[in-house]
Amino acid sequence: MRTRHRSRIVCSLLDGSVVGALTWVIVQAGQSGQAAQAGQVGQAGYAAHVAMSGQDARAVQARPRLTTIVIADGFDSPLFLTSPPADASRLFVVERFGRIRIIEQGTVLPRPFLDIEPKVAKDGERGLLGLAFHPDYARNGLLYVNYTRASDGWTLVERYRVLPEDPNVADPDSALPVISIEQPARNHNAGWLGFGPDGLLYVPLGDGGAANRREQVQDPEFLLGKVLRIDVNGDDFPGDPAANYAIPPDNPYVGRPGRDEVWAVGLRNPYRCSFDRLTGDLYLADVGGGQREEICFQPAASRGGENYGWPCLEGTFCHERPYCKPCDAETFTRPIFEYARDIPGCTAAVIGGYVYRGAEIPALRGTYFFGDLCGRVWSFRYDGRALSEFAERTEELQPFPQGTLERVYSFGEDAQGELYLCDRGGQILKIVAVGERCDAVSRFKARCHRSNRITARLAFLDRRYAGQSVTFAIDGQRREVVVDGRKARLTHCCQGGEHVVSLEDPQYCKPPIQVACRG
Repeated sequence: MRTRHRSRIVCSLLDGSVVGALTWVIVQAGQSGQAAQAGQVGQAGYAAHVAMSGQDARAVQARPRLTTIVIADGFDSPLFLTSPPADASRLFVVERFGRIRIIEQGTVLPRPFLDIEPKVAKDGERGLLGLAFHPDYARNGLLYVNYTRASDGWTLVERYRVLPEDPNVADPDSALPVISIEQPARNHNAGWLGFGPDGLLYVPLGDGGAANRREQVQDPEFLLGKVLRIDVNGDDFPGDPAANYAIPPDNPYVGRPGRDEVWAVGLRNPYRCSFDRLTGDLYLADVGGGQREEICFQPAASRGGENYGWPCLEGTFCHERPYCKPCDAETFTRPIFEYARDIPGCTAAVIGGYVYRGAEIPALRGTYFFGDLCGRVWSFRYDGRALSEFAERTEELQPFPQGTLERVYSFGEDAQGELYLCDRGGQILKIVAVGERCDAVSRFKARCHRSNRITARLAFLDRRYAGQSVTFAIDGQRREVVVDGRKARLTHCCQGGEHVVSLEDPQYCKPPIQVACRG
């Protein structure tokens, strides 16, 4: 915002222009500690109960205040969003039924980037579920997708290559299977995949869903309920055309009982995960059974081998099963955050998000966002030891200036670290900051005079912004006006009909006003 000389506008008719109270459990970090006894939540010194509600002072939202803006619409079950490394102009949106579409400079391209709809099983929780670009994508044009195969329902990670003559289209004939995993049911397919800071591909897997043998989740000889870590730049299986990857030699089960691909065990359905692009830490959101939803954490310095507890532990809730170790076993890695899932009329399946590392909202850096299928969104900070600044974001992230955040299917992150929401209604929304001056705005009004003049008025609570400029827009035409004392006023000549008056700066403060002018 800059100071300007005030000018007077002379008009001429020739001018044409909810959430109810919940019980949360915030769990301290660490791989040891006392787990919850059956039916209870943690012993003293390990877990803390915090009763949260919309009016609870302890749930006061951290600054800055946020909202969302719709950047694109019309998607069919958008489940994920990402960008190739260093690609500042494009967003790639994964649609569940088998397509990947591109948003380029705010426009949805008509031709899909990739369409594998006939190959994808779509019943239950199946579909095209994940996308990851190779770290060297700018040079090699390689991308990887995770989907459930139509022929048998198995999870398949498959490699594709972009067309050299068209960067907005992947070659459908370039498919190369990387790894396939048998799935015995239509649910708990997880689906996220991503490259870590080590350049290796991480593939979290659910426990097999309705047909699972739960005891296998604790057994590293079986792949379900695990995080796999593989090297897509090598091939340790030259005689198997369906397996095109290598085993990292430092994986925790190399040279000992267990599958060499396994990196971590004890997960139920890690639907969405992410790496903190600054620290390299891994966040895993694991969907619970009947008791807890949880956020698990693996520090960047980890050598793998974490056991997140399922099906013996659900968060810190203890399930006493004959094949389980005692719930207080030191080998279990507890979540950094969990909450009860007994919400009336809602299936509270947690959805993992990202740690914000963008440049547009500096005060937000280091904040982790996540949500659930009840349509709620929260955030907190985690420093490797303790959580802080927990806040519910659901209401403030309703789209500006209009629209409804129906239900978040997934979070997304672009090449600059800005964050997005994929909404059930087919919208892609970007998280943006409400300007700090919005807190000082007391009134924004607009009206049309009979003399075909529109007058827009803005008032601040005090005079601190006197002499600085604000920006109005009438039908998209932007005009800067200097604040006089604590007020700013714009008079604009117009023709008859409907006109839209909006406040552009400070932005995201007040919804646009529609005014009707007589002809």
